[in-house]
Amino acid sequence: MKVSVIIPFHNEERYIEDCLESLAEQTVQDFEAIVICDHCEKEIVARLREKKVTFPMTVLELDDGEGVAAARNMGIRNSQGEYLLFLDSDDYLEVYALESMIERSEGQDIVYGRRRRTWYGRTVYYDNGQQLDEQNSAASDTEDAEDAEDSGMPEIMENDAEWIRVFCHMVKSNFTFSGLTALGILIRREYVIENEFFFEEDYKYFTDLPYVVRIMCNTDKMIEVRKVLYLKRKHNDPINMPSLSQISDEKTKLLEAIRAYLDIKEMVKPHEERAEKAIDCKFIKYYVRKIAPFYITASNEDSQEVYKEAAKCLPLITKGAKKKAMHYSRRLIRCSMKKGTERIAKKVRRHSSLQTLRRVLTSRAACKKYLYRKVFTKMKLEENMVIFESFFGRNYSDSPRYIFEYLNEHYPGKYKYIWILNKKEKLPYPAKRIKRFTFRYFYYMGKAKYFVLNGRQPRYFIKREGSVFLETWHGTPLKKLVFDMDEVTSAAPLYKKHVYIQSRSWDYLVAPNKFCSETFRRCFMYDGNMLETGYPRNDILHLEDKSALSAEIKGELGIPEGKKVILYAPTWRDDEFYGSGQYKFTLKLDLEKMQKELGDEYVVLLRTHYFIVDSLDLTSFDGFAFNASKYDDIARLYLISDILITDYSSVFFDYANLKRPMLFFTYDLEKYRGVLRGFYIDVEEELPGPMLFTTEEIIDAIKNLPQIEADYKEKYDVFYEKYCGWEDGNSSKKIVEAVFGK
Repeated sequence: MKVSVIIPFHNEERYIEDCLESLAEQTVQDFEAIVICDHCEKEIVARLREKKVTFPMTVLELDDGEGVAAARNMGIRNSQGEYLLFLDSDDYLEVYALESMIERSEGQDIVYGRRRRTWYGRTVYYDNGQQLDEQNSAASDTEDAEDAEDSGMPEIMENDAEWIRVFCHMVKSNFTFSGLTALGILIRREYVIENEFFFEEDYKYFTDLPYVVRIMCNTDKMIEVRKVLYLKRKHNDPINMPSLSQISDEKTKLLEAIRAYLDIKEMVKPHEERAEKAIDCKFIKYYVRKIAPFYITASNEDSQEVYKEAAKCLPLITKGAKKKAMHYSRRLIRCSMKKGTERIAKKVRRHSSLQTLRRVLTSRAACKKYLYRKVFTKMKLEENMVIFESFFGRNYSDSPRYIFEYLNEHYPGKYKYIWILNKKEKLPYPAKRIKRFTFRYFYYMGKAKYFVLNGRQPRYFIKREGSVFLETWHGTPLKKLVFDMDEVTSAAPLYKKHVYIQSRSWDYLVAPNKFCSETFRRCFMYDGNMLETGYPRNDILHLEDKSALSAEIKGELGIPEGKKVILYAPTWRDDEFYGSGQYKFTLKLDLEKMQKELGDEYVVLLRTHYFIVDSLDLTSFDGFAFNASKYDDIARLYLISDILITDYSSVFFDYANLKRPMLFFTYDLEKYRGVLRGFYIDVEEELPGPMLFTTEEIIDAIKNLPQIEADYKEKYDVFYEKYCGWEDGNSSKKIVEAVFGK
């Protein structure tokens, strides 16, 4: 047996699938896998043992001790391979990883393969995850993005020994020295056993630090494979399934890091001076960014405990490392060696304040946010001020629009209204219109009592005491949301954490049906007030006389008299994008065929999702196809449409209120359901209309509409009762009375 792959495991079932699949697909199969279950649930252990794999796999249960160090040590003791490789159960390997390392292993004690961090599982990563990771890194929206700064790192020469090359690369490629890891390193087993190189089990977070340095400092038989072999997967749900780095246990982490530094210094001192300098440079960064700021927020007892241990480290830092450090870092270290925690904290605060002042003076965006936090949210709360926003200020639409109109019609003059709108738009009632992220925007966001939004608020939003936040949301979801999602590809990787924090500010959340009420509770982890009222935006779909309003809307759009209307409303695809929040769209519906076959009787309204940035040129279909993608209120388009064609957009849940026919153009069903998102409902069973895959099928269905309606009547009735049963045209009234009072 050439390699023993050692995998500590702690109940992360949805991650280990990728891990084991990456082993099954290795180009070299001369290995065994040892999975060590660290106090796992018995049912999970049983499922793991029953799992069919194509390679030898032993599943052990950890009884003595706990944590990754104890699990790895158990794996070492039970291994049979010539080499060891440590692989975390939430990570995976490139298909050529073992082959690449084995090829270079002759005569070596250690073979180091490079790592790459990713937010995504294997399928998404190999489809487009690398591009998404690059975007996320550029947007610096990750918690643990690796630092691009290379300050203080030793220069590597062409004639340097492989030992110093590998060591310095490992140190250099991590944010701080605390990022050193044993993962993805092929280590000769006899070298480990003979020298009793086992992990120290009293470490919880940083057991890798002293272990990696110890095995590297006791041999010069070391080589690097200069390509990415190991994919380190970062967790996108730090609320329910945090990785070790995402657990909030700051004091323990700092004390462990300090202890590890002291151990490492003893190991590297007898070796090349540049190795010690590399470690020191990284520790300086760790001290400045982690340890010193801890004194600001920690209790006096905790501060003194950390300070006492940190004081042992600072005199050990080499002069060369200090010289390479930034000016502020050198001053802070000098201060820390002479002064106590209060003076250090004061210096950190002053530096932070100067940085903030510099940002405020040089950046309008920083200035606005500073005024919002420090000035506007301290002003007197305006008890009768209501802020409305729909789709992040894109337009005057959706449920906020209809709540605004109801308030004006039934409580005239009682409230001051602020509409966040990014473009000039005529409103039917008096209201201040302000653009998002202007100074006025931050001013009113700081002072208003009521907030009515159909999307998430900015992450820097401050929930003031006495303010009231009404979240109307914007649809019954077909595609999984937030904590029901496995992968997050259409938002920031830490989307789940952000939504969790933001939803703690919601005083009320609107649900249009029982399905949504239950789903929203779970997917938002929301335990606040759920208004089970239906959506205000659908109130107009229940008007007794729709003819006058329909004629008005058709006139706005220039739709010829006597023509029936087909509304085509497709959604966006997670894997077709230009950048974050900017999605491509390719029209798969053949408008030329449709015009030829249906043009005498019908026109087509095209309404794409607001994430889609492609502009569709419909000039060759003048009089037949109309682009209504920028029309503010889709509910008004429902009202004038005789047929809806959609795919995986949730629009059909609302449209069903009209009990008009719906067709589902699902040309990429298997990919969308199986790979991209996943659905809440069984579409084959529940959709109240046929699933069609070509334009010809769409045309044929429209020509035979009476038969379609007859075939799907029973299914439509069941669907209507489940998803539209709460909506009766009085949703705005119910919500206003619940939130604002009668």
